[in-house]
Amino acid sequence: MSGAGTLSDGPNPFPFAPYAARETIRLTTVYATPWTYDPTMVDQTTQRPGDVLNLGRLATYYNTSDQQLPRVLRREVLDCSSLACQRWRAGEPVSAQLWHFLVPSGQVVVALTLDITGTLVEAIPLLEDLYYASITCAGLSLEQLAADRIGCGPNDDETPGFLPERHQLVFRSVDTPDQAPDDDLVQRVIYRSDLPYRAEHSSIRYPAELNRRPTTVGALGPYVSLIAGHQDYIENCVLLSAVQAVGSAARLREVRAVAYTYVHRFRHRTTAQGDAHDRRTALEEISDGLSQLEVELSYSVEVGGEIGMLVPALRVESFHQELFAAIGVTERAATIGQMLNRLGNAIAAELTSVESMEQRAADRRRVRTVVAVTFVTTVSGTLGLLFAFFGINARQVDEHRSMFDGRYTPIYALIATILLCALAIFAGMRLQERWEERRDRSRTRTWESTHRLLAREAGTVILEPATPPSPPQRLPGSRRPENRTQPSRATPR
Repeated sequence: MSGAGTLSDGPNPFPFAPYAARETIRLTTVYATPWTYDPTMVDQTTQRPGDVLNLGRLATYYNTSDQQLPRVLRREVLDCSSLACQRWRAGEPVSAQLWHFLVPSGQVVVALTLDITGTLVEAIPLLEDLYYASITCAGLSLEQLAADRIGCGPNDDETPGFLPERHQLVFRSVDTPDQAPDDDLVQRVIYRSDLPYRAEHSSIRYPAELNRRPTTVGALGPYVSLIAGHQDYIENCVLLSAVQAVGSAARLREVRAVAYTYVHRFRHRTTAQGDAHDRRTALEEISDGLSQLEVELSYSVEVGGEIGMLVPALRVESFHQELFAAIGVTERAATIGQMLNRLGNAIAAELTSVESMEQRAADRRRVRTVVAVTFVTTVSGTLGLLFAFFGINARQVDEHRSMFDGRYTPIYALIATILLCALAIFAGMRLQERWEERRDRSRTRTWESTHRLLAREAGTVILEPATPPSPPQRLPGSRRPENRTQPSRATPR
């Protein structure tokens, strides 16, 4: 994959790196996988892209921003004679390489590169085989081979295969403008079918920076891209952009799947949770998961769609942005972001409802406590007054008389008066509270306050509703006007 090329900042007679000159057609298929590495181990297990791929003058930028761009995990040259395809029968590839990339999120992305002879139309069956991974190497499927190379063993007697997200790159050299693929050939390659089409119904994108010269062609589709007539380092930059796009698309689908799981748990939360504490615990778990999904959506999907700040190259930036748009990552990320935001708002509203329930429960507990304490205080206070009176050593207390004797009527009247005063104070405070509630309900409504504010500040005129005028009285001798239209009468037959 790292062609010879010529560095533009080195001693050479050309002002820029020469265009790729190969007699074969290069097909690279990028596959998303379910395999993930610990992101903290990326530096120890991978190499910087500029140390493996020929990136020309852009190698410095890729190596400087390697923490935000794909890194090379491993590369292996395959035996072409051991490769077998399901549809393609035009011989065997000239060369074959198996790549393992690691994106910043820790996802492993696999790429298979084949160099073949022939025409672009003859390569269409091979593109179909590569897209569906219908290719074997020494009797092993491509998925099994890629898993074995990184030590991914079978899980439950089955090796996890590639994910649905994948993209194909077709590279071809162009020497003269006559050799540049025309629109019909481009659509046959991108749609992987040798059939005619109508140009007005096509989703093929043509980045401006990749089609400036008569000998350069850049056409992008959702699943296949054709790059013709460009330098070798541009082709390698295109490969890294495809790896980043496929990894972001796979992570976006996973974020959406987890978000739907949280939506299901949120909508069915009342079937198992009864009290407010269980509901709050379930909502907090969902809220914590949503915060992690939002971070993953931002740093593993949305940020990956921008490369111009890292690599100042117009052709690389143009292809990168158009590829993310063609695959649909940019638009779908915005939709998933809105879904996460709305689910977060719903959870926040539900947490507010739970807090209100907990507050009401706390108020009820406080009322019960106050009532119990007040009752005990009232009873104990009353008995304390009574027993304190009878316990004093005074001549008003006769130890030979019963406590229910009529002589002690004044002390009982005093205690009753105190209780009545307490009841009167409670009733008065309750009346004042009800009066304040009625006053709050009778306050001016919001729209009236707004109109009066506008009238005071902006000169708006507030019209008071006038009494509707009474109907005029008929003068003596006046006749009531008849109807303008006479009722139709049916003509008797």
